[in-house]
Amino acid sequence: MRYSFLFLCLFVVLYIGCQPIQLGQPGAMSSSAPPVTKSGELTGDESWSGNIIVEGDVIVPEDSSLTIDSGAMVKFSRDTKLVVNGTLFAEGQINSPITLTSAELEPKPGDWNGIVFTESSLNSRLQYCVLYFHKAILCSSDSLRISDSMIAEGSVAGIVCKASSPTIEDTMITKNGVGIRCEDTASPVISHNAITANMLDGIECNRGAYATISYNMIGNNRKNGISCYSGASPEITFSNIIYNGGWAVYGGGKMTSNFIQGNKEQGMEAIDTGDSLSGDQYYGVENVDSPQSSRVPDAGVRRKERW
Repeated sequence: MRYSFLFLCLFVVLYIGCQPIQLGQPGAMSSSAPPVTKSGELTGDESWSGNIIVEGDVIVPEDSSLTIDSGAMVKFSRDTKLVVNGTLFAEGQINSPITLTSAELEPKPGDWNGIVFTESSLNSRLQYCVLYFHKAILCSSDSLRISDSMIAEGSVAGIVCKASSPTIEDTMITKNGVGIRCEDTASPVISHNAITANMLDGIECNRGAYATISYNMIGNNRKNGISCYSGASPEITFSNIIYNGGWAVYGGGKMTSNFIQGNKEQGMEAIDTGDSLSGDQYYGVENVDSPQSSRVPDAGVRRKERW
């Protein structure tokens, strides 16, 4: 089931034309050793490797760090979560990613509650990680960096940025409720991602969020590519926004040098190059500059070796 899901994600990204993460077999167990169980608050710095089962909430306190080694397989029991008040270093390597997923025999979106990065969390990193079947990654930290990863099957959202400014780049964000939700004046930097095939919006900005959204492939999401509510005003530049079920961009935002095609059932070949504040494929934005008549070649995940 896991391998067929990964194959489907890769097929979707290839179909919409972005430069894909090269997926392999991140679900394979990292070793034959029996799993180690974890729960509760860490009493100091800790390192995890091999096979881990999280049986209860794990809390990383301030001034402490949790390091997860490359190749580790971390499975979370139902309704558990990882709360990071200190620092999380989950940095896999090429061909040896870190997997964070459900411990259920038949996993489903929302099985585990995800990862919470609180306001006190400093310099946490997720790199070369595969994270899925969660509710959401909740980020209230300005210094979180997520890169070179895949985040999928989040029942609420892949990532929620709340009054924070993390960096999210070179990551596949697919088959979540919302791909990325930005709220309460959040100002994340969202660049060079493939945000595809999410059940609702690719990116949702509300309550004054002003994300920087650049060089992304935002496509095949069931509702809007980007939605803006309650005074949200993201900067949307050099992105390919294509084949979304609803509007390419709805309700706000400043658009510069984007390519818009095939949204809102306008037809697969329909390209919107207008510069008014509402068009056939976008609605109610703040300004439109230099619309593109062909795809932005550098939009989407940058081509790198993956696992």
